[in-house]
Amino acid sequence: MSITQSLTQRLKSVPRPLLIVGGTALILLLAFALKPRAKVNPAADLVPFVSTLSAQPQPLRPTVTLYGRVETPRESTLSSTVNGFVKNLQVQEGHAVAQDQVLVELDTSDVALILAQREAEVADMDAQLASEIQRHQNDLKSLEVERKLLELANTAAARYEKLVSKNVGSDLSRDEALQAAKRQALNVLTRELAVQDHPNRRQRLQAQLEKARALRDQARLDLQRSTITAPFAGRVTRLNVSPGNRLRPGDPILTLFDHTHLEVRAQIPTRYLGHVQSALRDGVVMDALFASDGHKIPLRLDRLAGAISLGQGGVDGLFTLDNPDDQLTLGRAGELYLHLPPEPDLVAVPPSAIYGQQRIYEVRNGLLHTIAIRRAGEILLDSGEQWQLVAGDIKPGALILTTQLSNAVGGTAVRLAPAAQPAAIESPTAASAEAVAAEAKP
Repeated sequence: MSITQSLTQRLKSVPRPLLIVGGTALILLLAFALKPRAKVNPAADLVPFVSTLSAQPQPLRPTVTLYGRVETPRESTLSSTVNGFVKNLQVQEGHAVAQDQVLVELDTSDVALILAQREAEVADMDAQLASEIQRHQNDLKSLEVERKLLELANTAAARYEKLVSKNVGSDLSRDEALQAAKRQALNVLTRELAVQDHPNRRQRLQAQLEKARALRDQARLDLQRSTITAPFAGRVTRLNVSPGNRLRPGDPILTLFDHTHLEVRAQIPTRYLGHVQSALRDGVVMDALFASDGHKIPLRLDRLAGAISLGQGGVDGLFTLDNPDDQLTLGRAGELYLHLPPEPDLVAVPPSAIYGQQRIYEVRNGLLHTIAIRRAGEILLDSGEQWQLVAGDIKPGALILTTQLSNAVGGTAVRLAPAAQPAAIESPTAASAEAVAAEAKP
């Protein structure tokens, strides 16, 4: 019997389930033994290639990107000062107007009647005052006559008194003469009181005349104010009335703003606030650009807001326009690029070089070394790229990591890319920074 036949008989004698289990185990062992082995790379191949730039600390002018909104301190809501109907509208919302231009006309019928009444009252008081002056002149002349009559009456009374004492005259005649003298004395006192009271009567009439004139002048003002004119050149932002509306004093008519006094309000973050305040105290001019409709409008930082609104993380800066733009819409929002004064020892790096908010890495002897930084702002390169300006313990010529690594920590081994030795990207020079600053100025 051959070996093959012997094995076949032995396998037939083995239970079928045991054969299945054994065959499966044999196949698994063969598969594991024949599995291709992965190629093991040398340890040096796991070190990543990175790009760097050579640090050049120098004075640079940071640019801070803010978000601003156009507003104005000179926005007026014109109101009605009289009762009347709206007669005519000369403007609509959005119209540009000149100073003293007629905007709205009110019906003047009621105001004209009131003015006529006030003028009649003034004429009446003028007549009363003139009458009082003439009366005073008459009282002065009458007082002289009354005093002479008093002298005559006293003389007659004295004469009758002598006659009675000589038993020549009667007592009745004496008494009548004395009564006439007393009555004349009373007339003199009344006339003297009228003369003495003249200044008081004249002052009272003068006061009433002034009051009547004031009411007349007020009526004239109301008549003039029935025609609403622009207090300054600007644009109409809201119109609250239409022809036929009945207005009462204080009812709003329209709102307009002065386009020559526009400002842009933008919040300045706290980390730049100290530098900005120092520059304002020293009188340093800080220019800016406001991006609107594809145009960049020159601005200048004028002052900081006097209060901080609840929930704000900084202080609002108020920027004035160097060249007023009558087409700029109130309330427009956009980006604002504030150019801060130059700072010494700043380094421009691409955004990919910054990890977190306050660190970059220097490549030294094939290892990463952490450098704590302070972000001073941004700078626009001639190529159009926007880099970050940082300050810290950065030595001139230090190789700054510009490749963004997901696991970058101090001490990580790296290799310089062949095309990046010794520096793949050059930092902007002082000349280019000055050019950027000059371009930003209006």
